[in-house]
Amino acid sequence: MSHEILLGSVEDETNSARNQFGLYFRKIKQRSICNKKCIIFLVIAVVAVAVVVGISVNPSDRKSKPRQLYSDYYVCETEPPDVTEPPKPSSAKFGNYKNAVVTSNGYLCAKIGKDVLLENGTAVDAAIATLICEGVVCPQSMGLGGGFLMTIHSKAKGEVMVLNAREYAPAAASENMYNGNATKSEVGGLSVAVPTELKGYEEAYKRYGGGVSWARLFEPTIKICEEGFPVYSYLAYHLKKYEKVILNSPTLREVLANPKTGKVLAEGELMRRPQLAKTLRLVADKGIKVFYEGPLAEAMVKEVQNDGGILTLEDMKNVEVEWQEPLKTKYEGYTMYSSHLPGSGVLIQFMLNILQDFIPAADDGITYHRITEAFKYGYGRRTELGDISKDHFVPDIKYTKELIKNLTSEKYAHEIRKTIKDDRTHQDPKYYGAKVAQPDDHGTSQISVMTANGDSVSATSTINLIFGSKFRSLSTGIIYNNEMCDFSAPNITNPFGIPPSPANFIKPGKRPLSSMCPTIFLDERNDSVLVTGASGGSRITTSTVLVIINNLIFGKNIKESLDERRIHHQLFPMELDYEYGFLAQNVKTLQKIGHKTCRSSVRTTSTITSCARYKGNVTGSYDYRRGGSVDGF
Repeated sequence: MSHEILLGSVEDETNSARNQFGLYFRKIKQRSICNKKCIIFLVIAVVAVAVVVGISVNPSDRKSKPRQLYSDYYVCETEPPDVTEPPKPSSAKFGNYKNAVVTSNGYLCAKIGKDVLLENGTAVDAAIATLICEGVVCPQSMGLGGGFLMTIHSKAKGEVMVLNAREYAPAAASENMYNGNATKSEVGGLSVAVPTELKGYEEAYKRYGGGVSWARLFEPTIKICEEGFPVYSYLAYHLKKYEKVILNSPTLREVLANPKTGKVLAEGELMRRPQLAKTLRLVADKGIKVFYEGPLAEAMVKEVQNDGGILTLEDMKNVEVEWQEPLKTKYEGYTMYSSHLPGSGVLIQFMLNILQDFIPAADDGITYHRITEAFKYGYGRRTELGDISKDHFVPDIKYTKELIKNLTSEKYAHEIRKTIKDDRTHQDPKYYGAKVAQPDDHGTSQISVMTANGDSVSATSTINLIFGSKFRSLSTGIIYNNEMCDFSAPNITNPFGIPPSPANFIKPGKRPLSSMCPTIFLDERNDSVLVTGASGGSRITTSTVLVIINNLIFGKNIKESLDERRIHHQLFPMELDYEYGFLAQNVKTLQKIGHKTCRSSVRTTSTITSCARYKGNVTGSYDYRRGGSVDGF
């Protein structure tokens, strides 16, 4: 089965021609590397589907209408009407503990992290064990085939560090490697960047772990792989959504489908990962060298190359991760630490600095308008960012460093703040500084840990698109990332007429720009007060900012902060998204000011796991939008 056919299946996921129409254009926008012929072909295909099938009624409880072309998500919901009273609290658990807390997107995983802490494990030990679990129970989002960013606070050492374990382009990669076939940047061997997840675990463990043995971190997840786990709602949703892709892929079908029914696994059915269990056991017993060198590495490289990829044994053997000083700023009396480029901590800092002493306004609608304008300025500046770990990775390193200097400057943020007026907004992306286009990034999973001694970890991990490259390794059981499609490509103008960003062009060894921003706040005693981060692609930064605002400015506890309905704006498309439950009066205020609005589905938003100090205790919660787990003692 060709990967072109597989991608066609992805683009035919919904029953109604209305949703198909929105989805095709979503894919055109998402595609960070796409030639003009591909766009024209898909446009013709969409029109043909619409003509032949006609417009059908979406059989969901909430009615919807097509969004404008090139929108991120399928449809704008129109019914039921927007609410006039705040929604009731969600069913997500509010974990309130005396000593330590772990939060996770994986419903089995927080307990694994907590148990490690009870056995004298460090915060990093707990984080690694939790991430290993998430790589199995959240196979759509992360795993050993991907990479991560991790922000670590060690109170004993008096330091905060960021571990950049994001995947990077193989040595044979080049700017024009996808010219003429954009599909290969998303699906199959050529979409695979160097997997760095395991290398990152080892580096974090060597520097901040060791309270328990290396093997101990893997034991619970090996058992889960062998015995199986019940498919939960969020995973079942994605299995069903990508059913055609999965069933057309022998490697994915082997573990994600029920051989008796011939369908993808349904909610409640057991998923087993026996081949992955063998790989985890080898790594637990012998270390990561068995993964990056020797027979396993040879088998993976052969698989990827046979599928058209360029990953080599040298890429695997020479795998690198990087320790970075975090970005640092004062906010609301606390010190914030977040990830440097290629992560998006710089945008978190910029947007929060704009909003410092600027919210709340007297009217809630105006407060959200000011927040939205900060988002728009942030995404305008994002278009020129990229990996700066080597000077030649961006066209003009002096310009990029000066831009970063501005984005982390309170004075610069104050000047931006003065341009925000309460009675107007602007529809031209260039007004907000957008000169070029960056692709959206996608999936991911987030864990947060806070311990009794004041240490903490925030980590965001990804294989990029849902189920990564749609390509599973038969030799190891991992699902390979498709991180290469997070790069931009030359000579390709996006559907809005904006040229691509040279700062994010492919170069060997370069890491693509990411929205991931694992973030930690410390108080004057150097204790962790808020540990947060998000999954959900381009919405990660805006969702993280909103949770920080809810917790540190509006004084909500961490569950209330996560439950609060969210807004999002990323300039492309020029519309403000909001969730069902966001008050109608605020929507009307925003519309009156001039914002184009769209109510998006809960399945299309970002999700967060966070920990926070609250009334002398450590607390945590996961996002009701996705589900998860929280545990502590």
